[in-house]
Amino acid sequence: MKQILKYILAVILTVYLFGCIKDTGNYEYLDADKVAPTLVSGINDSYSAISMEKLVIDPKMGADENLYDYVWYAYPALVVGTACDTLGRTKKLDYPVTLLSGTYTLIFKATDKINKTSVYKKSLLTVSSIFGIGYYINKYENGRTDIDFVDRNGLINKNILKQINGDDLPGKPIRSTYEVNRFSYNVVNADGTKTKMTFKPAVLVCSDQDMRIYHGESMKLLKTWDEAFLEKPAVKKPQGVWANVNGYMLMNNNSVQFINNNGSNVGEFGYPYPVNNMKLNSSATVMSSSVMVYDDNAGELAGYHAQTYSAVKNAVVKASPLTLAPVGEAYFTNSDLIYMGTQVYYATSAGRSYVIVKNRTTNVFTLWQIGVSNIQYGYIYDYGAGGLVIPASAGVTSGKVFALKGGTSTAFNTVIYYSSGDNKVHYFNPANQTEKRDLITLPAGEEITYIEHSYDFYYKINTFVVLSNKGGNWVLRTYDLEGATPDVILPEKTIYNGTGLAKNLIYRHASTSLTY
Repeated sequence: MKQILKYILAVILTVYLFGCIKDTGNYEYLDADKVAPTLVSGINDSYSAISMEKLVIDPKMGADENLYDYVWYAYPALVVGTACDTLGRTKKLDYPVTLLSGTYTLIFKATDKINKTSVYKKSLLTVSSIFGIGYYINKYENGRTDIDFVDRNGLINKNILKQINGDDLPGKPIRSTYEVNRFSYNVVNADGTKTKMTFKPAVLVCSDQDMRIYHGESMKLLKTWDEAFLEKPAVKKPQGVWANVNGYMLMNNNSVQFINNNGSNVGEFGYPYPVNNMKLNSSATVMSSSVMVYDDNAGELAGYHAQTYSAVKNAVVKASPLTLAPVGEAYFTNSDLIYMGTQVYYATSAGRSYVIVKNRTTNVFTLWQIGVSNIQYGYIYDYGAGGLVIPASAGVTSGKVFALKGGTSTAFNTVIYYSSGDNKVHYFNPANQTEKRDLITLPAGEEITYIEHSYDFYYKINTFVVLSNKGGNWVLRTYDLEGATPDVILPEKTIYNGTGLAKNLIYRHASTSLTY
């Protein structure tokens, strides 16, 4: 009898539930697909949004919209298991975008209020700030350093540091750097307590007289020089600033200092690392928490890691097909640095640097391909080239401005773009010791100050830029490349003009994290 009663109750419960969906008198069972909400139109497969501007999406439902509950949410597209942000709970999304720059999966969900069945729509959402896509031109004008920003629409926003913050930097520009989520800092509240702001985007701007830190979304000033150190340096002589995977590195008064997000100095550069009679060249390459510098006194490379307080020198590991072993000798010394650089734009670390040096005794030029990441293990990694000899007649040996063809490489299968500081761009191919001269020729009187191949395989970024000065004004030209070749398509794709003398630039794209 008890079993019969249980069966009767189960039947009654089932009839009751399905009766809420459709009551036909005979309680027939329905396919859930036939009673679930229907999305007719109004949601695209992808969207681009700008921080602090509204994102409005108004989908059309296949029935009375009042029958459903709605929710919009987003989560980072490339981070598995990350908590989502709820953006709205109405059919029409009317959202002032507060997400940080990046790529997100956007979800629309409509749920029937009675039977609880749902319909979903997934889209790709790319978020950037007003300053999230464009060119940051570091320039010198009227004795000051500022930035002209060329936005995604080609509009030139002059002197954004002074326009936004009421002040720019004294002195001549050296370089700037950007990282999307590696700056943490403390904010002092009105009651004297501190609130930690974690993993925010930041732009660091460095002149020969000052360095300041700005918020990467708004360009508002976060820290002045006096606020940027665990202990303010006795001598203020900045030589450059670089972003890396785990923080930032500053070169000041012939020493390096790190902001490392794994350390205790929140948002502040730590103590300067000892140089032991080295004279640091203002060139540097970075990866992860490591930096490779050049000692102009000894004429050789040196390396630092954020958690290693002494420089790595004369500790080289060479690559071979089967083994890695310390060779116990310097790969080169007593040499003048001609060029040192890595790929400046990549979603992840490029990982190795190209170095051209000239031996002071023999006057022989050699090119090396050096790994930066292994500095944290106490050695500098030679990728096996062993110093490729470059003919003294090659134009690259007298270059003044350099750039690399994009992408990482396991051999000398990239090219080095260069200019002698005139109005022409050339490139040198190490693999076959050939050069292509006059790749680009600008109008007479222009002096090239910066060139860059901005490349990211994952996000399909592939553009070439040339920055020059003429008569107290700067000129920026952008070019497309011919397929996978190092050649550019002439004439230029776009050209921009501004006032002041440009030093260099950052090309920033919303999707990637590092610009180096």
